[in-house]
Amino acid sequence: MGILDKVFNRKSDEKAKREVGDSFDKNDADEIFDMLDKLDTKEAKKLSKNMQKEVDLTKEVSNLLKEAKKTNSIELFEKVLVLQPENAEAYEGLANIYRNNGDADNEIKVLKMAVQKIDGNNKIKNKLMQRLKELN
Repeated sequence: MGILDKVFNRKSDEKAKREVGDSFDKNDADEIFDMLDKLDTKEAKKLSKNMQKEVDLTKEVSNLLKEAKKTNSIELFEKVLVLQPENAEAYEGLANIYRNNGDADNEIKVLKMAVQKIDGNNKIKNKLMQRLKELN
């Protein structure tokens, strides 16, 4: 039984036992437990489902990205970008394929899109911006 199942099945006046795995920060865990304590069961179940969807999506994207890198598949990189339009690694992989195929037009399109979609000051984004400057 997972910790969220324990939260859902406890009586309203009970506190959930706060068990934390080795790889999870205790302060972060306490913050999450405190949030869950404030939620009613219906809200907590909804939160749990959303968290699980996010975990499943992250796993799916990770697997797609690995396969795309291994096979140099444009379609798989594009699939990753549909699921995560800000994924810097997918833009880089896609731009690399176009570069290796001598397709400068599509490489430039991908690089321009990457610069627009990738949030923040990301190492890969900066590298892609530099490549775009060199191509223009």
